[in-house]
Amino acid sequence: MNPYYLTLMLYLFLIYWFIVVVLDKKGILERYNVSTIGPILMIRTKRGGKLLERLSNGASRERFWRAYANIGTVLVLVAMVFMFILVVYGTYATFMVHPEPSKVNEPRNWLLIPGLNEFIPMCAWVGFVIALVVHEFSHAVLGTVEKIKVKSMGLLVALVPIGAFAELDSEQLFGEKEKKSGEERIEATEAAGEPEKVRRKVATSRERTRILSAGVTSNFCVAFVAFLLFFAILFSVQPVSDNVLYIYNVADGSPAESLGMGAGMFITAVDGSPITRVEELNSALEENEETVVSAVDKRGTERALVVHRGSGSTGVILVRVEKDLPAAKAGLTEGMRITRMDTTSITSYDDFHAFMDRTKPAQVIEVQTDEKTVSIKLADSPFGDIGYLGVLVTNNPQGMVVVDFSAHEYLGGLRSIPSAFSSFSPPRWLNSWLWLTVMPIAPLSAGGFGGFSPQLSHLYEPVGLASLFGGGVFWIADVLFWIGWINFYVGLFNCLPAIPLDGGYVFREMLNPVLRLGIKDERKKEKISMVITAAIAIFIASSIVFMLAAPYVL
Repeated sequence: MNPYYLTLMLYLFLIYWFIVVVLDKKGILERYNVSTIGPILMIRTKRGGKLLERLSNGASRERFWRAYANIGTVLVLVAMVFMFILVVYGTYATFMVHPEPSKVNEPRNWLLIPGLNEFIPMCAWVGFVIALVVHEFSHAVLGTVEKIKVKSMGLLVALVPIGAFAELDSEQLFGEKEKKSGEERIEATEAAGEPEKVRRKVATSRERTRILSAGVTSNFCVAFVAFLLFFAILFSVQPVSDNVLYIYNVADGSPAESLGMGAGMFITAVDGSPITRVEELNSALEENEETVVSAVDKRGTERALVVHRGSGSTGVILVRVEKDLPAAKAGLTEGMRITRMDTTSITSYDDFHAFMDRTKPAQVIEVQTDEKTVSIKLADSPFGDIGYLGVLVTNNPQGMVVVDFSAHEYLGGLRSIPSAFSSFSPPRWLNSWLWLTVMPIAPLSAGGFGGFSPQLSHLYEPVGLASLFGGGVFWIADVLFWIGWINFYVGLFNCLPAIPLDGGYVFREMLNPVLRLGIKDERKKEKISMVITAAIAIFIASSIVFMLAAPYVL
């Protein structure tokens, strides 16, 4: 994020916090049933009670909601196992691989807050708010069905909405102690000077599980509907041209960087003519005295960049050097330019590629760069029986790594996702769910997707009835995608078996019957249950912190 905007956001937040403190001290917030936790406002309301009763009252409605939550409980258990395995595997992989710091590792990019997370655009606020409201409202509906008092509902706000809550009577929901199914608590109150016995229901374990599972279930349902509509729109658009060029990376200090070219941009035309191959781009840059390159950046802005012949560099520039592989061990670093290998002059990517195709694993070669000359023993290549340096080099004289991007194949890949979810092959099914969780962070060249607008919309056009919406169909598709993705992710995260998440409470409810088989003492069982759930919560929290910090520490 631009430091200027980051500083501006910090000042706005501090001003907001100051206003909150002043209003709180003067009692103005309390007057409107608003309380504070530091800078966070808890805006409560008792409105909506009639709507809850309308949705939940009646035998048929109660049966529907209980069946709905029972199915949701199964989904929660499956997602709980999936997320726990994902955390364990992520922790293990981080420890073994020691990843380099990247945008993915930045703490702000682990938060689902649009605008703060650089992978999530502002239009995703629609999905964020829907996820919060749907989740908490579902708890309230099931609480009403199970005759648990809903004290209030509301939003958590810290300059912008960051959460929602449904405040159920905790004594009715959890009880003072774990009690047997169907047991009720009798409490004494004072009324007209005489003690009056009031029977207050305490939720059974099964009822608690339904109430706790309802929020996640609704998130998954909203995600399913949103994705269904999103994929329907995918079949209502088609590519404008079959192939364009995608800038995968740009070397620091290269001519391309000075022209304003950056990773993630599309090159759509040269001198006004569509271009579909890297070779065509390189030939035009080498043959013409002056070439106008048309490019579309991530913001969807079309640029006309004038490139002069001779402004490029000879050789190939190292864009990435892989750790613990031959080039890195020899001291080569990103930004160096290879000009000779053994006795072969390297003037272009074709020279580099031709030379490496003639090498063998364990062969020792001499590599000359603009800074040093080193001898390197090549490793085994993952691409065949040839030597391997362990580098990514530019394939364009302007200092870029440019790859072909098939708009038709990319769209086909997105359209094929639903069929993968319905696959009876467990590995394919699991890979599809894993892929869905990382789509917004994956690069476009690898099939990642973070929305059509504003960049991808230049490559596609609506057809049929969708053409009536014009370019607005891409905005609709983006909103639907983010509603689906954020609800899906909120649901998954809440399934983690860690209190205070819903999954933690559900896990504890499922654990109690298991412990009861071998432990008859209720107090002992309760203590063991609390220790196990607390230990798992600490492990999950520690694992997340470790995955965030490891790239900067290891």
